[in-house]
Order: sequence, then structure tokens, then C-alpha cells
Amino acid sequence: MISQPAQPPLLARAAELSALTDAYGHAVAAGPVTVLIGGEAGIGKSRLVSEFTAGLPARTLLGGCLALGADALPYAPFVALLRNLVREFGVEWAAGLLPGGGRRGLAHWLPELGEPTAVPDSYGRARLFEEVLTLIEAAAGEQPLAIAVEDLHWADASSRELLLFLVRNLSRPGVLLLGTYRSTDLDEGHPLRSLLTSLSRLDRVRRVDPKPLQRSDVAEWLTARRRDPARADEIHRRSQGNPLFVEALAESEGPATPTPLRDLLLSGLRELPDQGRRMVRAASAADGAVGHPLLATVTGLDELLLEDLLRPAVERRLLVPVGDGYTFRHALIRAAVYEDLLPGERARLHARYARALAADPALAPAGQVSAALAAHWHAAGDHPQALEAAWRAAAVARDGHAYAEQFRLLERVLELWAPDAAPGIGVGRDAVLRAAARAALDAGEAERGIVLATAALAETREPERAALLLEVRSLLEHRSGRDGLDDLREAVRLVPAAATAVHGRLLATLASRLCVLSRDREALDHAEVALQLGRAADDPGVQALALATLAALASRAGDPASARAHCEEATRLATEAGDDDTVVLAAVVDSLALKAAGAYAEATTVARNGLDSARRVGLAGSRGAVLAAVLADSLFCLGRWREARETVQDALAQDPPALYQAVLLTNLGALSLAEGDTAAAAKAAADADRLIAPDYTGLEFLLPLRDLQCQTALANGDHEEAGRLLGRLLADPELGHQPTLAWPLIHTGLRIAEVQRARGAGDKQLRSVAEELLTRLGEIGDRLGTTGPVQEAQRASFRACIGGDRADHGTALAAWRALGHPYPLAEALLKAAEAELRSGARPVAEAYLREAGATASVLGATPLRREAELLAARGRVSLDTPELDRPDGLGLTPRETEVLRLVAEGHSNRRIAEDLFISAKTAGVHVSNILAKLAVTSRTEAAALAHRLRLFE
Repeated sequence: MISQPAQPPLLARAAELSALTDAYGHAVAAGPVTVLIGGEAGIGKSRLVSEFTAGLPARTLLGGCLALGADALPYAPFVALLRNLVREFGVEWAAGLLPGGGRRGLAHWLPELGEPTAVPDSYGRARLFEEVLTLIEAAAGEQPLAIAVEDLHWADASSRELLLFLVRNLSRPGVLLLGTYRSTDLDEGHPLRSLLTSLSRLDRVRRVDPKPLQRSDVAEWLTARRRDPARADEIHRRSQGNPLFVEALAESEGPATPTPLRDLLLSGLRELPDQGRRMVRAASAADGAVGHPLLATVTGLDELLLEDLLRPAVERRLLVPVGDGYTFRHALIRAAVYEDLLPGERARLHARYARALAADPALAPAGQVSAALAAHWHAAGDHPQALEAAWRAAAVARDGHAYAEQFRLLERVLELWAPDAAPGIGVGRDAVLRAAARAALDAGEAERGIVLATAALAETREPERAALLLEVRSLLEHRSGRDGLDDLREAVRLVPAAATAVHGRLLATLASRLCVLSRDREALDHAEVALQLGRAADDPGVQALALATLAALASRAGDPASARAHCEEATRLATEAGDDDTVVLAAVVDSLALKAAGAYAEATTVARNGLDSARRVGLAGSRGAVLAAVLADSLFCLGRWREARETVQDALAQDPPALYQAVLLTNLGALSLAEGDTAAAAKAAADADRLIAPDYTGLEFLLPLRDLQCQTALANGDHEEAGRLLGRLLADPELGHQPTLAWPLIHTGLRIAEVQRARGAGDKQLRSVAEELLTRLGEIGDRLGTTGPVQEAQRASFRACIGGDRADHGTALAAWRALGHPYPLAEALLKAAEAELRSGARPVAEAYLREAGATASVLGATPLRREAELLAARGRVSLDTPELDRPDGLGLTPRETEVLRLVAEGHSNRRIAEDLFISAKTAGVHVSNILAKLAVTSRTEAAALAHRLRLFE
């Protein structure tokens, strides 16, 4: 192979090289590090990686993403680097590390591991990811690894997910992972943006952003390349410090160098001999790295002659040797060369590539041949061949859980469809439409999927197939924000009960939808029948979906133990059936059950693990979006608001279906409102409302949104609109059957009534309206049940607000403290402080206000903090935090501060418990913690210290 010529020194990159060196040192000594290198095209990202890795005492693995657009090759960069790794260590080494010798996973990429073994989809994707992780960590045990994945802005969805998996799961020291991307290509909706956001939150991830060259850098570069340094000013001005443009301008001759970028990039090409230019042009049609044997076959030259013809292009660094082939030094150069091809020349080259790959698939990476053939035949204008290749490539993408790629390839098949296409692929257009509609569901393309499913139904006559298509269309309709019940009921009608498995599947789907739409009785009946049919047909998928519905209903009824047991069984059965969507659905239900029971931390763990699983099986942008919403809500409950916001934003960046976007936007709006950004909350609510059909009836999704709309109207001072919205919601007869959703709405109603009563101080009619609303809320609250500790805490707060009794406030505070939900606890503290002020207990009120204010400050709940300040001013008590509450003070928590104040007043644990509405045992624990923090041995010493420091004067 051709050796790479020497390069001039790398200029103006000392800081970047130092950062990479530091990252490598940490990776070897402490654990894996990932460095993301971003910048505009031509800024020198690849050169920086090349220069850095060249001097490392580590094994370097390189992989690059391909700019194939709709035909992007799943996992392309990882296939390349894993192939090189196995070649270095040997097949026996790799096979010995992997279960089944790798035939269950990596054999799909690396044929040398043997014939791949068929496994369930969910298992196959997870196994593939785990095997990649196993080989990388094993190799790092032999010698440190530097893994570079270039051009992440072109990465397919599957490669992005595998990269995220590796970053999160690599644990063995000795692995430095480098990723480059073109920041200027990341528009608002680019899928890489969400990945970068997710990665940036991790401690083990660092960023390096190469800066443009200065004028002095350009002059030094020209001198090193034996070019005229007097041109430095001109070149720096025209290139704006972009190293790629600097090189292109420096290689041009005289002042008449063409200014368009393509001409600049093609200047080196025009200096090559005729045959050398033809070779570079031939390489440009590969759209990425091209192997030497493939290029030799396409050009019809023997390998030695090809090397001689390519040598000038390598010396001028138009092409760079990599592995067993070549790649363009920068994708912009390749694009310019490719665009310079004549139309006929371009079609002929693509046809040669396609024929070469069809004759010898080994010329392309394993698993990538079909997609490459689809791209080349299409560019060559051979539609029948392109259609067949795209159909085969779609199957490969599906097997690799690359659903977005599968969907785009099936769209290509339909685009190219001709009446005589069926014999070529063995199926009719109706089958392609069915496959495309299902792929749209998994890829999150709901609206387009509805169109495809409708077209497929028009061409389908067999009742059972039509019923399954109606099921798919209903799922797509629901994710688009519509009920979709008519399709499901028609699907059930079309298939007789004798068709046990199919009828059971349709009943299970119908039960799941009815549950979401809060039609619990009907949902329960259908779910139980579906479960029986699934067992009779020995169909684990039907059983799993029915059990997921039964779990949701059990949780709603206040039976978290049964809900979790059903979820566990549903997960097992869905995994057995290879039903990834139901596995994710079970995680949604399980995390919701935990959240309803107040187990927020555990709900967060289950949701996060489920979301990771959704990413591994390609469902992060569809069903995984619901899990992201549950995770964000659980994080909000725990007071981890920044994480909650990032989770929602990451999920929205995946562009999920309309209904799931609405759920995420509702979460985002509630968070913005709590932080005091009323405008952002109102916008989120309005955007969410537009995504849901006017006749949609699912209270599980609707009531939180309507509650948000009430609250934003109230926060914006539109009290009439807030009252109108609330009145309409309270009139819904279904409200009393949904305590989980109804209790938050009732508390919103209490706030509206409180505002109305305050505004009606001099208005008898308005005051009467407020009293009527309070009476109505009281009646609803008295009738409304509770099914767990969260709703019990909500009811306790409700009774405290309605009755105002100190004991009721104490009950509410104890309930929220037990749950560890800081925001409603702070709200309850304000209400309790107000009650204490009315009763004249100013010291207790002051303690409550301080805790509420401190909590609001930590959370970033600006309106709540302001309420505490206003109440403190009105009650003439101090909200200032005493010295011992400060980080540089004595290190006591706000609650310990309250306890110390009462200890200093000589109170016993029992008296402290009574004053603070806690148990005597809890008071004793606080006292013990205080003694330890103050380094004293008795309550008397603690009191003396407090008096000496004048902590409470």
C-alpha cells in the first residue's frame, strides 16, 4: 500500500493537543474518557486527531461515518474499526471472548466469526452492543486504545445509539474515545444535537473545539510548506482562518485563483495527470472510504498500476490511505470532485460499483452491501436493481434495529416501484406498504405511516391482514394525538375469536388503548380475555401486552405490588417474544406505578434503565419518549429540575410522534412555570394543545395539560380564563374516577379560589364566586378517594387548606416529608406558616418560612421564593438565613437549625416533636446529628454554643 507522506508541523493547536493528552492520561490512569471535537468544515478536526494519535503509545482504531443520506449504512464506523481490531488480535482471540463465538451478534458484521445465528431482535441488538463493548475492553486490557469515530454529523441512528451505549458503559481504564463532528451542519432538528447534549452531561465526556488560525499561524504554515509567506494576509482574510481553505488557497497559483469553494477544493485535483484525476473521480463515487480492491475492480486496473496512479493524489493529500483503502482528506473535497463529474460519467461509475459489489460482496463491509448496492444502482439510474437492493437493505436494517434506516429504504422501494417489480423481490406492493407502515411506527414517523397504512388497506383483501393493518394504523393515529378507537374495534370485528392468537393480540391492543383513554372497566374485561387467549395460543407477546394493561389498572386502583408483579411477568414474556415495544411499555407502566406510590428514586432508576433499553432497540424516538416523560416527572419530584429539563429536551430532539411531544411539552411547561418563566410555560402549553386532536379523550394525557393551562392563565393574571377552564374540567363526570389526575387539579382550583377571594375583598359577587368554588372543591375532595401515599399527601394538603387547622397542616407536612418531594413540601410549609402566623406562633412560622424559602432557592422556584418573602414581610418575621445555615457556617440543614433553636430554648425531644409536627424519634435523630456537627457532647453544650454565638437573636 502507499505510505502517507510527511506533513508539516501542526500549527496553533497546542492547547487542543494538551487537552487530548490530558484526557488520554486520565483514561489510562482512572477510567475511560470521551472527547468530542467539533468545528466547521475544514477547521482541522481530522488532522488534530491524526497528529495526536500518531504519537500515542496506544493502539489506534479509526472509523468514519458516511454521507449516504437516506441510504446511510447502519454501524458503518464501528464495522470498520471492529474489523481492524479482530484482524490485529486474531479470530480465535475474539471468538474466545464472545458467547457462541460471536455468532449471535458480531458475526453479522464479521463473517470470519462464522455463520450468524438467528436470535430475537431485542436480544440480537443488545448482544451486538455487549459484544462490541467486550472486545474493546478486552483489547484495552492488552494495550491502551484510542478509538476515533469521525464525521458524527453523518452518523446513522444506530451508530449514534451504539456510541452512546459505549460512552455510558465503558468502565475499564485504557480507552480514549474520540468523536469529530461538523458543528455547522447541526441545524435545529439535527439528531446529533440530542446525542451531544446527552453526552455533555456525563463527567467522563470532554469537549475540544479547534479555533480558526490567526494571521501568524497562516504565515508559519506557508513557510513550513515552502510557500510565499507574503501571501499570509490575503490567504488569512479569504480563508477566515479555516485550515482547509488556507491549504486550498495556498496550493493555487497567482492572484487569479477562483473564489468559489468548489474551485478552491478542486485546485489540487487539476494538478494531477489525466489518469490520476480519473482515479480520484472514481473514488469520489464511493461516498466514503473505498477499499483498494474495490477501486481496482471498478477502474479495471491491477493493484500495482492503481497504486502508481494514486500516488500523486496521496502526495498532494487529496486522498489519505486508511486501512486497506483510501478516503478523501476532507468530505468537502470529495463532494467537490463528485459534483464535478459529468452526468453520464457519474452514472457509469455508480453502475461499475454496483456490478463489482454484486459480483463480489466481500469487496464491501459485511452487512453493508445491500445498502451500498441500493445507493449505487439508484445513482446509476437502474431502478429495478435499486429497488431490489433497497428491499434487501431494508431487511438488514430491520435485523439491526435500525428502524429509521429501514423506513427510508422502504420509502425508496415504493418510490421506485414498477408493475414488474414483484417478481424481483418476491412480494407485491401491498406487502411493501404493510412493511413500510410498520417501520413508520417503530421509526416514529406517525403521519407518514398513517398514509402508508391507508394505502395498504386499499390493496388488502384478506380480513386478518386487514385487521392487523388497522391495528397499526390505530397505533399511528394515537401517537398522532387521536383516539384511533374505530380502527381497533373494526379490527377486532374482522377477526373471529377462533383465530385465537390474532384475536387475542387485537383485544390486547384495544384493552391497552381503552386503559389510556381511562375506560377502565372495559379495558379490564378485554385485557383479561386477551390474557386467556394468549395463554391458550401459547403466545407470549399477547400475554405480555395484556399483562401490561392489567398492571396499569392495578396501579390506578392502588395496588402497586400487583402492578409491579404484572410488569415483571410482562417484561419476561415480551422479551421471550422479541416484542421490544411491549418491553418498553412495561417499563413505562412500572415506573408510573412506582411514582404513584411515591418511590420517586426507584421510578427514576426503572425509567432510566428502560430508556437505555429503548435506545438499544431503536425505540428512543417512539415509545421511549413516554419513558423520558416519566423520568423527567420523577426527577422533578426529587427536586432535580436541571436533569428533568435536559431529559425532556433530549427526548424532544428525537422528534417523537405528536402525542408524545405533547406529553413532553406539558412536562416542560410545568417545569418552566415552577421556575417562574410564565411565557415559556404558556408557549409549551399552547404547542402541546395544537398537537392533540380536539376530540381526543385520553385523560391520562389531557388532564395534566389542562391543569397546566389553568395554572398559566392564573399566573398571567387571566383569572376569568383560569376559572372557565377549571369549571369545564370539574364538570367532567370521569374526574371522580381518576384520583391520580384529579388531586393536582383540585389544588389548582384551591389557588384559583384563593385569588378570587383576595380580589373579592371589596366585591361581594366575586367573593361569593370564590366561596362557591371552595364549596364545590370541598365536595369533590370529600368524595375523591386516594390510592397511595402521594394522593394521601395531596388530600392532607387539601384538608389543611380547606380547614386551616394546625393539626391538618402538621399532617400534610409529615406526609410530604416522608415522600421526599421538596416542591409540594415547600408549598405546604408556606400554608402552615400562614396558619401559625394567624395563631400568633411567630417562631414556628419563621422556621417554616425559612425552610420554604431555602428549598425554593435551591430548586430555582422563583415564584415560591417570592411568596415566602411576601408572607415573611407581612408577618414581620425574618427570612434571612442565619450564619449556621450557610455552606461556610456550621453545616446544619434548615431543619436542624429549627431543632437547635428549640434545644437552645430548653425544649425536650417530645416538645420539639410537637412544635415541628415530627415524631419524638425523628427529633432525637436531629439532636444527635447536631451534637456531632457542633462537636459537643450534650444538649446543654449545644444550647450554650448557640447562645454564645447569638445564633437566634
